[in-house]
Amino acid sequence: MARVAHWQQWCREWTMEGDVVYKKAEFALAEGNLCTARALFHEAVACYHAGQHIFFIDSQQKERTQEKARMSYRKAISLYNETDRPLRVEIPFNGVRIPGYLRRSSTPNQPLIIFVNGMDNIKEAEGHHFGSLFNQQGFNFFTFDGPGQGELWKELKFDAREYHKSVSAIMDWFEQQQLCEIDMNRIGLVGFSLGGYLAPVAAAHDPRVKCTVGNSGLTYIGGLHGLQRLNPIWQRGVTYMTGCETLEEAVQSFDYDIAQEPALRSPLLFYHAGKDEVMPSPRTHADKIMSWAKGEKTLRYFEDGEHCTMNYLDEVFPEMLDWFKSRLES
Repeated sequence: MARVAHWQQWCREWTMEGDVVYKKAEFALAEGNLCTARALFHEAVACYHAGQHIFFIDSQQKERTQEKARMSYRKAISLYNETDRPLRVEIPFNGVRIPGYLRRSSTPNQPLIIFVNGMDNIKEAEGHHFGSLFNQQGFNFFTFDGPGQGELWKELKFDAREYHKSVSAIMDWFEQQQLCEIDMNRIGLVGFSLGGYLAPVAAAHDPRVKCTVGNSGLTYIGGLHGLQRLNPIWQRGVTYMTGCETLEEAVQSFDYDIAQEPALRSPLLFYHAGKDEVMPSPRTHADKIMSWAKGEKTLRYFEDGEHCTMNYLDEVFPEMLDWFKSRLES
């Protein structure tokens, strides 16, 4: 952090740090220290991800660093034993392939949790570590980059009205593959940030989803005026995800209102944060999703919580895991 004098240096300095850690990982691997090498490759992923995250001011630099994160992740998972190694999966969708990783339960016929990414997360970072938490509790866990996200961004941009179809395509594929003896009658979705909106909406569109957890979702935009009220960093994120030059152009793909979606009938656990600086009026978004959901629903609102309840995750994750286990019991 001390090396970063201004925002323009952010991605470069974190990338340099990632390169240093990556070289340490390679040295450990050459010495036969596999556990150390694996940990360091994951740490390099974290450095690269920190550098590219929301660095929308230079998309080429962002993409180069993000590719380094993917390369380091492939190195890391190659050092897992066969049963624990995340399994690379590519799912056909709209002429492209949705890239993701499956964390397989050691017990057959367990539920599947699908993690829906936010605006600028990548499956190799948060998705991996969230997957470890769920996998330790016996769940199968799938993390992916959807339209406008991570690895898929180059081939398919984001459209809020169509995103739920990618989640349904994932479930279709798993049903057809009958992979790893997953119980496809017990599917849960979880999403953070923008994923906190996308996951409940996907569940509302597809009755195969039995329950959903959302965290800090932005439930409506309000047209161009709504986009202009967002933090300037997230305004850049909107144009980046949609592949547009301006907010005026992007609003066609990034304007939505959860009240116009089919009502959610399956159980919902939703978290929101009173000090969320990503969106204006977080309480309004929390109340709106509670009004929209018509089935079993629980709101956990932290008045002094930060975006995605980041300062309460020590409470949130165990609670989420217990909630999923109770709703997805066989």
